Amino acid sequence: MSTDPFNSNSYIAFDGSSIRDLIINKLNQGQVFTDQNYQGSNISALIDVISYTFSTLLYYLNKTSSESMFSEAQIYENMNRIVKLLNYNPKGKITQTLAYSITTDTRLTPGNYIIPRYSYVNIGGTSFSFNKDIIFTNSADGTISTQNKTTDFFLYQGKFQEYPSYNATGSNNEVLYLSLGDTTYLDNFNIFVYVKPKNTGIWEQWNQTQNLFLNKSTDKVFSVRYNPNKNYEIIFGDDINGKKLTTDDTVQVYYLQINPTSPTVGTNALKDLSIVLYNNITYNNIKTDVFPQNGTYLTRNLLNLVLLDNEYPSSPYESEESVDDIRKNAPKNFSYQQRLVTTNDFQTYIESNFDNIISDVYVANNDDYLKGHIKYLYNIGINAPQSDNTVLYNQIKFANSCNFNNVYVYLSPINDSQKYVNSSQKELILSEIEDQKVLTSQIVPIDPVYMAFDFYVKSSTSSPTVSDLGYNKLKVYKKSNSRRSSSGISADIINLISSTFSKKNVSFGKRINISELATNIASIDGIDKIQTYRSDTEEYVDGLSLIAWNETYPDLDVDVYNQSLQLEYFQYPYFNNISNLISRIEIIETSGVIQITDF
Repeated sequence: MSTDPFNSNSYIAFDGSSIRDLIINKLNQGQVFTDQNYQGSNISALIDVISYTFSTLLYYLNKTSSESMFSEAQIYENMNRIVKLLNYNPKGKITQTLAYSITTDTRLTPGNYIIPRYSYVNIGGTSFSFNKDIIFTNSADGTISTQNKTTDFFLYQGKFQEYPSYNATGSNNEVLYLSLGDTTYLDNFNIFVYVKPKNTGIWEQWNQTQNLFLNKSTDKVFSVRYNPNKNYEIIFGDDINGKKLTTDDTVQVYYLQINPTSPTVGTNALKDLSIVLYNNITYNNIKTDVFPQNGTYLTRNLLNLVLLDNEYPSSPYESEESVDDIRKNAPKNFSYQQRLVTTNDFQTYIESNFDNIISDVYVANNDDYLKGHIKYLYNIGINAPQSDNTVLYNQIKFANSCNFNNVYVYLSPINDSQKYVNSSQKELILSEIEDQKVLTSQIVPIDPVYMAFDFYVKSSTSSPTVSDLGYNKLKVYKKSNSRRSSSGISADIINLISSTFSKKNVSFGKRINISELATNIASIDGIDKIQTYRSDTEEYVDGLSLIAWNETYPDLDVDVYNQSLQLEYFQYPYFNNISNLISRIEIIETSGVIQITDF
């Protein structure tokens, strides 16, 4: 066996102090130097530098020995660097979005008008901003027609800020770092860049691209990366992939500064609020060179004559991707290579980019759609399933008459107060998909087939019907020795059912395990047993019995289950009237009986 203290594993026995002591002992044994024993001497200082450098290197070795592997990395900085090799750009924070509509005051004269970008509305101390110019025509009869797509009608929580101007060095793939500190937060999708070339002196708007390698040498584009330090890098081209900045070009960046702690806003929150004009010297110069001239920019006074309103609440704020999120999303992103071909490609792209709008998505091809959803409608007795309200509305509004090469995208909104993904949100998703999908594919958004659940005992004398729901309840028998309050037990049951049917835990085509839910309820502290009871017939079922029905066609698809139910891919579950669930739960106190036994 080797006695060499410096074998390949020796480093694990040392830290800064022990390596220092070892060096001093070696020098003492050599009897050539003596200053190593005196603190403050030159050689002592050199030994300190060497030993603590060793300690620092050892620290990083231990930290990165497992962090170099994609499957094992736990530190965000390391995971961010690793996925850069996959050309994956982790997402930063995503702000709230708010769909709105426009009307005008009768005092606004007919003509073409523009709401300037970066203007904002203040809603109870929370700002929501326009990220595009909104162009509309105000006619003599007071009607409004817009030149913008419906996808443009979103406000974004936060205010736009101007980053200090930057003079380009002219290097290949020049990088501009947005360093704003640890307490300033940006929206991941609202960074805008304007460039004033030195040779022309005229401002130009450059567009963001997902990948510079997909662009020509003349394309005025930039890419944005959320880096390991959780700051943003703006990367320009090299005259091969994307146009290169030349020396002394002026670059101006505008970003949306957001407040992650701001609460979401409800319906009609925009009503009677005024639009505040964004205004500064540089912005006004850019506006003159870049922005459209086919209308009149609304001044501060004229903006007071433009009225906004919102039918739906704002979507929630979304935090940046965690290490586990990146580990899940990066391989999927790599597999579709910025091109949407398979149903998995579409599903991955929508899940990754619109998780602040949707809670779940399912993508079906034309064959699965006909064999699944359309066949289901035929089976329950719909003679013309193509005329179903939700099917017909989405087909007419978002697709053409062609029905043989469609991609059907089922969407569930993330807002609990929002039943369907609204038209503006659907068009936003479709517009983002348009440039990446297969040329011949037609995308058709589809609303869920909602399946409602509630307590129900099937009568021996009649078929199940939702008109009998009022007779049914959950009876909960409390243990005789339990000191828990009935209200506490009820609250636990409601929380358990709410969690089981929450949007975080349900999905399209989910299996609803009723027997497992019954077991979990019966396991709550203080509960002896549960029964589902029907008062009009005085029938009951031990455990949990639920009725499930199609919300749109409750008389055509309805049945009772007490084990489990596998939903179809187009069906989405929820518990009926869950806000009033407490009225359908009865807690029964049981009295204890003492039995005396002779021995």
